[in-house]
Amino acid sequence: MIEHLRKTAGIWVLALGVAFVTLLSGCKSATHYADSSTNIVTTLHVGDVLTISATALDGGKVIADQTERIGEDGTISLLYIGQIKAVDKTPSQLQREIHDLYVPKYYTGLNVIVIGEMKFFYVDGEVRAPNKYEYHSDMTVVKAISVAGGFTDFAKKAKVQVTHAGNKRVVDVPAAIDNPALDVPVYPGDTVHVPRRILW
Repeated sequence: MIEHLRKTAGIWVLALGVAFVTLLSGCKSATHYADSSTNIVTTLHVGDVLTISATALDGGKVIADQTERIGEDGTISLLYIGQIKAVDKTPSQLQREIHDLYVPKYYTGLNVIVIGEMKFFYVDGEVRAPNKYEYHSDMTVVKAISVAGGFTDFAKKAKVQVTHAGNKRVVDVPAAIDNPALDVPVYPGDTVHVPRRILW
């Protein structure tokens, strides 16, 4: 009887041990997945709107509390330090750089927060799903057309118009598909318009 209980207890301990190891493995995988998802970063581009706040740790003086669009030269402007390049950096990189430009030259300590707004681009005209779409890094005209469901049967594919900061550019999309060097980048706020071809 005692021997039977010992064997049964041993089996239960083994089963619980296997379950515990499996549980730990699952937790580790979930953590790894979460960590890998946070490694996806987006760099800043011309036209992005940033909210920047900076508060001195000694005295609580507000140094910056502004919303600013990244200019055509890729910079933003801040008190005392003037123009600072923002384009091609992540918000966290820009945050650190702003901090280091102020500390210790102007302040002994500074809390800096840089937040980018959700970014969109627009596709209209002869595409299957004209709409505004959330912007992701490395967006191009060819990708934008694809995101919008592709061309309709009436699209003038060689005369697609990209409007960026008020300036229009015409892109031959079939040629850009064959030669990616002819593809044109799309930035937040841009509009991709596909005109209708004339049927005779």
